[in-house]
Amino acid sequence: MPCPSCGKNAPIVYRGMVAYCTACGRPRAPLVEESVNLAGQPSRVGGTVANVAGWLVIAGGLVTALLLGALFQAILPAGIFGWVLGGIIAVASVGVGGSLVYGGKSLHKSGTETRKTTHERAIFALAQNRGGVLSANDVAAALGMSAMDADAFLTERAKQDPDRVRLEVDDAGAITFVFPQHGWMGPRVAPPGAPVFDEELVDRHGNISATKK
Repeated sequence: MPCPSCGKNAPIVYRGMVAYCTACGRPRAPLVEESVNLAGQPSRVGGTVANVAGWLVIAGGLVTALLLGALFQAILPAGIFGWVLGGIIAVASVGVGGSLVYGGKSLHKSGTETRKTTHERAIFALAQNRGGVLSANDVAAALGMSAMDADAFLTERAKQDPDRVRLEVDDAGAITFVFPQHGWMGPRVAPPGAPVFDEELVDRHGNISATKK
């Protein structure tokens, strides 16, 4: 659902009990959009729980198989009942536990992808609202994450998809991330007959300031 303030289909971020638009920062109704705080969290937690449970089942099953197998083999040393029983328990525990571990990893991966997709939606909506230029601090403030995590996320996106995100460093060493498809216009070339300027500066909202010769 678009934000009523900025019109962007941006996820929301919860600060305390209040929801805000990640694109413009204005308050929004809760539960109307995905939240960058909670996106993928149930799947990630469920995946971790299933993974731990799976390994516990495997470990517990193998210990039980060893103990029961040894016990019955001691009671009936002439037969192989203890070995058979222990083998059945071991195979069953590995099968059940392995399924839980595999399912847990898949669930955790799904939650991670959902979280990544939600963060991307929020960042691109923020970039569109800011004229196509963002810093890690901009993203950190909007999404409620650390500047280090924001910088790592943006840098990864710039490496994976340079056509949509570009990392730029100015003369002072400040790092910004440019989103060409979301409003950044870059240096403009004046048409023939147009006034010539010494310098053109494009701010983060896409506005140009210049000094005329």
